[in-house]
Amino acid sequence: MKRKENRKRVKRLFIFGAGASYGASAARGGKPERQTPLDIQFCQRIEQLDTQKPTWVSNSRDFILKEWKDHVQFSTLGLERAIIRQMGHMDFIDGIHPRRKKNNVSKANYLNSLSHLICYVLRRAKEPKNSLYKALADKYFSNDIDDIDDRIITFNYDELLDNWLLHMHTPQSLYFDRIKRSKEAANRRTIKCDHPLMIKLHGSVNWRCTTTEFEQIVAGKSNEEKAYRIESIWMSKRGTPAPHDDSSPLIIPPLPQKPITRIELFCFLWTKAYEYLHEAEELIICGYSLPDTDNLAQSLFSNFTNRKLKNITIVDPNPGIMKKWRDLMRRKNVNPGARWSYFESFEEYMSVMDS
Repeated sequence: MKRKENRKRVKRLFIFGAGASYGASAARGGKPERQTPLDIQFCQRIEQLDTQKPTWVSNSRDFILKEWKDHVQFSTLGLERAIIRQMGHMDFIDGIHPRRKKNNVSKANYLNSLSHLICYVLRRAKEPKNSLYKALADKYFSNDIDDIDDRIITFNYDELLDNWLLHMHTPQSLYFDRIKRSKEAANRRTIKCDHPLMIKLHGSVNWRCTTTEFEQIVAGKSNEEKAYRIESIWMSKRGTPAPHDDSSPLIIPPLPQKPITRIELFCFLWTKAYEYLHEAEELIICGYSLPDTDNLAQSLFSNFTNRKLKNITIVDPNPGIMKKWRDLMRRKNVNPGARWSYFESFEEYMSVMDS
């Protein structure tokens, strides 16, 4: 973490969870597959995928369901709970039945297929014409990056907001400065950006790495004492590769123990998010319920110090979420005089900001 004098001073810090994109992609009379799913809906959405092309989608769906180990139906669980259960079963079988392990599907292989399906589902999502994310991008992020004091932390994989911001900013200034525009681009940094506009803590559907590196990441195995460095990360403007291609979406599935602290890129992103929380004057928390199962996120929000925080805004259809955040922020190292506001929807929040 940088010394205080070298950190970015942040005016507004937007924090987005799945509820934000779920609300932004909602449209009256729209097709359900065009809306980003919440965690509780994700497994059902995967199980219901019914497509002829590309053929790998139905094959991967069938593979995920065939190798499912739990007695509870896959589609009835949320994505995080499903993955935690499946990884637990696979660990048990690997430990108790070493002979079965030789013929068993590896956790890395299972997660690689699942990550491709996650990417496929999210890249089908579309916003309605009156885009809330476009309105946000236009209002707060349309200037040159050096003139913008607002920042974003998101737990989402989807690219609904990204697509608008990429019309205004380079991938290097939006995400991190070592991302390449394509797989074939030279593997060198062309610009330096210390304070990216958007911190995607769990990766993104439009980031790619080799399948070998993805499997190394989720396996969590590294012989090096220092954090593992992904050699090449590039952008993908559209589509989803097949699981058998040597290209995987760079997203960190909701594992029981996320390997984030062992990966150089994600160490940087989580550290930067922590710095932004220290320096923000205002927090706008939209559609993120701070689940008890996400230990890293709990630590992130429980340990930052910010005595100059002026405003905290909660945007969520469940007003009970506000109490959860207030209880968390009611500690000696956060300004007790911060003003709290509540909005039921992102649309309501944006309408007030525009008035």
